[in-house]
Amino acid sequence: MITSAIPKRLLILISVVVTSVLSVWIYSEYEITDTLTNLRRIGVFGAILSGALSFFIFQTLFIYEKHVRHADFPQPPRVSFYQGNWPTLRDAQKTNSLFDVLEEWVLAHGKTILWWRNEGPKYFTVDPDIVRAMLTEISIFTKSRFIPNRTLFGQRMTGTASFLTVQGGTQWATKRKIMSPFFSKIHLTGMFDNCHDYIRRGLERQFAEIQIGKTHVDIVEFYGELYQFFLGALGFDLGCGLVSENAKFHNVVIQGILRWAPKQFGSYSEVFGMRINKDVNNTICYLTKLRKLSRYILDEKMKEYNEKGALADDIIHHVITANLNYTARSTTSNDELKKTYMIDDIVTIFLVIDNMAKTIANMMVRVMREPRVYEKMVEEIRQADVSSLQSMDKSLRYTEMVILEALRLHPTLMRGIRAVQTPNTRLNNDLVIKDRSMIFFGHLVLHRLPEYWKNPREFLPERWENGSKDITPFTYLPFVAGPRVCMGKHLAMLSMKLAMVYTFREYDMRPIPGEEKEMDWDYRFTIVRPTKGYTVIFSKAE
Repeated sequence: MITSAIPKRLLILISVVVTSVLSVWIYSEYEITDTLTNLRRIGVFGAILSGALSFFIFQTLFIYEKHVRHADFPQPPRVSFYQGNWPTLRDAQKTNSLFDVLEEWVLAHGKTILWWRNEGPKYFTVDPDIVRAMLTEISIFTKSRFIPNRTLFGQRMTGTASFLTVQGGTQWATKRKIMSPFFSKIHLTGMFDNCHDYIRRGLERQFAEIQIGKTHVDIVEFYGELYQFFLGALGFDLGCGLVSENAKFHNVVIQGILRWAPKQFGSYSEVFGMRINKDVNNTICYLTKLRKLSRYILDEKMKEYNEKGALADDIIHHVITANLNYTARSTTSNDELKKTYMIDDIVTIFLVIDNMAKTIANMMVRVMREPRVYEKMVEEIRQADVSSLQSMDKSLRYTEMVILEALRLHPTLMRGIRAVQTPNTRLNNDLVIKDRSMIFFGHLVLHRLPEYWKNPREFLPERWENGSKDITPFTYLPFVAGPRVCMGKHLAMLSMKLAMVYTFREYDMRPIPGEEKEMDWDYRFTIVRPTKGYTVIFSKAE
């Protein structure tokens, strides 16, 4: 059996060379002199042909050995010896049915399965115990370094050390310890009035730009722009509306990045087509401008930070403190690199704030087509007391249930990836991951398995009447869970409720004529967004 201790490419290269020489030696009847003569005779073409044949033979043996080695792990049938299950998943990705295929596989073969991408085994799980381990045992399961939001065709986005992308447990914990207090519910209680003011002003500004009852409004863009305006409440405005007053442009940049970043890992022809696409190149230019803006914000905030110290209500001051602590523990003494890490975090905030906008858009596409839910939610909103965070939470209980149910059926993030660091990692049910590999869990599959959810395909906010008491732990993951649970989940819920209040206090929302029944979502990439039913008309509330 081929040893796994030798790197694959080196093993194949050695095998090709040795096999080629041995073949000529045998042909030369074991005579060294004749062997050397014949090697010269076959020339370059013969050497290439011999090498290609040897490569094919040893690659085939290598793949066969892997198949045998992992045959005892539950897995769907391969459609190709050389490509494994990859053609099936690739085709499913193109037709927006990837998670339907994965759901079929786990129902047929078990909660944790192996699938093949070419000759490489990968793993997928919906087992809550394994998901728990993936999210809590960070010494065994670490974040993958292959994250598509780090660059866009070479232009840095969030880099490798932002609070979203940093891999190492110690580095991540250092940043998390500083950043988390800003997002705590206690701290947000004190920030409520400021958040309230920015959401109200942002929506007033946007409603003033449309003709009520006439304009067809893309709610993905509408709420995306609102949340770029909302960044001003977190300290981005520098006291002069720097970010909030340019929310429309920043939203164009963010939507472009989120559209193109996941696609840069497609086929060669797709990537080449993108690279000469005008929209892609504009997005790269816009990303460069966004990083320059982030640098300017950081420079101004550093001056303020050095003069006044860290301000509790300013998220960028938390970013500065977190990175100063992070770099103090690292080996870097490069001031420019330290600043780059801070810019990475600021760009990350520009990007992740849009998740809240996508959640509202996903939710409203569904709720507009659920008349009972829509009417009950709007009635509650119009009677709600939003004078404080506590009174808002008490008076918007059903609205919160609607948000939670929308995040179940249409999670903004739909999968998680971890790298298995050590060979022979034992899972439950005596399953063993024998080699270092990637393991995925799927929010979208977990959130609709009949084993964990009654009537899983139905939109039923009432299932949340008892909060999460009736929910199996680690089967509901819109904000992930464990040590890497989303820091901003309380801010997300606060701002989404306020956005609902200042939308439906004065207005109703309905689909445009002809799309009353149409709704669909794009689940192909990391961020879920609606593809049908997101164009609406606002009208004055009756």
